[in-house]
Amino acid sequence: MSEVDLAGRLRLLEQLEEELIRKGARSVGAGANLSHSDFFIFGALRRTLAQSRGFRDLINSRNFPCAAAILRLQIDTAIRVNALSLIDDVDRACKAVMDGEQFNRLKDRDGTRLSDAHLRKKLAEKHPWISKVYEQTSNFVHLSGRHFEVSIARTDDDTRMAYFQISGHDPDRPEKTYFEAVDTFFEATKLAGMLLLAFWTARHQRDAILASMRKDSDVTT
Repeated sequence: MSEVDLAGRLRLLEQLEEELIRKGARSVGAGANLSHSDFFIFGALRRTLAQSRGFRDLINSRNFPCAAAILRLQIDTAIRVNALSLIDDVDRACKAVMDGEQFNRLKDRDGTRLSDAHLRKKLAEKHPWISKVYEQTSNFVHLSGRHFEVSIARTDDDTRMAYFQISGHDPDRPEKTYFEAVDTFFEATKLAGMLLLAFWTARHQRDAILASMRKDSDVTT
């Protein structure tokens, strides 16, 4: 992707959103038997798509601090969807969350609370890049030194002066300074989408197989 400009990278992200919508619709389909876990996944997919659209808008308007914070939220979605694979009674857990239970009060099948640290560690076992990006972007969720860094418009080594821009827009920077953030967001969105679709596919394929087995059994009897 090194030769793709910023607009091209954002178009690829938009195409990914469209792909997730198409595949999500096919995974569930009309007449599906929906459970609490399905409603949880619907909400997670809606959040994934909304955050992706918001990220694109923020990059286009040169608002890097908010875009970085949304990258952190996209990872947050991925680690919580991945948590469903750590729980035995998924529908019960999803119902509890929709009823207002805090996610970190739930426990996995080993009895460990589903804290952000635990969930991040579990996802990082298969996707090691998650931990570093999670830590870096958390600095934009909470007021930190990273907000000081991105407010510097330029520096003068000769005079040892730093010039700050007081504005809601980023200081003028080359497009390539946004490439890493957009590429990482693309990977985070793809990961969240993959986990969402994998859950839906497994659940509804299982339901289809069980329904077919019941139908065959009825015919046999």
